Amino acid sequence: MRLLLALVFIAPPVIAQEIQPLVGLWGTEAQCTGALITPKGTKRATPFDVRPDWLGNGDVWCRLNWTAVQTTETDTVAIAQAVCGEDAVRDYRLTFRLVDDALTINWDLFFQNGPMKRCS
Repeated sequence: MRLLLALVFIAPPVIAQEIQPLVGLWGTEAQCTGALITPKGTKRATPFDVRPDWLGNGDVWCRLNWTAVQTTETDTVAIAQAVCGEDAVRDYRLTFRLVDDALTINWDLFFQNGPMKRCS
């Protein structure tokens, strides 16, 4: 744990311009159009809202601390520490991967969202 904290504080700061390709609304067609999650339900699908300091999805918001970004001609990979929630705060290590205009978000090693397209 101490090593992780040391690496976070030693890592060079991420410049907002480096993460600009990731900023925006991302989702499936159902998320982008706000389709009902279940046919007779009242809850609608929502896209992921990626901002320079925040990640939101519906009522859930996470504060982002970007730690690394690598951009090539074909893709962008960025890593962020996320603190999510209000009453019960949870920490995650997120990996954002943008390849061919499709974004995938990996939450630690256990869960993945995507690939998602940019909502217009």
